[in-house]
Amino acid sequence: MTVLILAALLAGAAFGGGVVYFIQDHFRKNEMDKINKLTESLINNKELRCSAAGKETLYSKIENQLIRIQEVLDGRRKGAEKNKEEIQKLISEIAHQMRTPLSNIKNYTGFLKESSEKNEASLYMEYLTDLQKSEEQLCFLVESFIKTARLEQGIIQVHNQRYNLIETVLNALGEIQKKAEEKNICFQLDMPKQIFCEHDKNWMCEALYNLLDNSVKYSKFGSSIDIAVRQTEMFYKIQIRDYGIGIKEGEENKIFQRFYRSELAGEYEGCGIGLYLSRKIILLQKGFMKAKQMDPGLLIEVNLPV
Repeated sequence: MTVLILAALLAGAAFGGGVVYFIQDHFRKNEMDKINKLTESLINNKELRCSAAGKETLYSKIENQLIRIQEVLDGRRKGAEKNKEEIQKLISEIAHQMRTPLSNIKNYTGFLKESSEKNEASLYMEYLTDLQKSEEQLCFLVESFIKTARLEQGIIQVHNQRYNLIETVLNALGEIQKKAEEKNICFQLDMPKQIFCEHDKNWMCEALYNLLDNSVKYSKFGSSIDIAVRQTEMFYKIQIRDYGIGIKEGEENKIFQRFYRSELAGEYEGCGIGLYLSRKIILLQKGFMKAKQMDPGLLIEVNLPV
């Protein structure tokens, strides 16, 4: 009797175990089929939707991981598309900006040839001057594009050292002095003899030169430009205020965008890259820039962290 009971129990256990194994095997096959469909959807770039949220199953975990992978891939794809659009836009802008000086070089070269054949010395010198201006503009564009591309790609990096910020400002002033004198523009300075702070003096000089170049370009003949440098509790501030054409309301942030030019600057030469390049340099030194519409003119402020 005992043997029969034991045999019955063993048989029941074996049957129950078989049933459980069959159910589990069937469940695993269903899960694998679902996972296979998920991977096919991922490969075919179909949107995956969470159907097992909150469940602690293998399928649920794999589903969540595949959805995350799809989100990462989607983000990278959008980023690649955006970069492609930016590159296309950049190429288009470069071609547009270079068209004018290249066309001028071609035309003035022809004029030079004609004037030399006619022995017209005065016209020859006039065309030669215009040709040199076009050459300078083309060189400026190429250098600006190269610097911008290298900074954006991290090929060129800033190296901050403790240095006298006033000397950096004065160096930038020295570089712009000739252009200012041609328009009889004077600088009103309000700064101490020295303020030592962490910055890359070469790149900072480049950024300040671009700002000063803009101020001189858009200022009237015989006007002035105010430059102030001071230290607050949180920032080293460099303020450059001109009394030129200024900007329109709402353009305070737009003027720092690549290739953007104010509506008021249409009659002036430029490509809208100077302020963008300066802002990029300042950001790499953990600072920031802001613009303020003045009456008349424009105030640009550079802030470096203390």
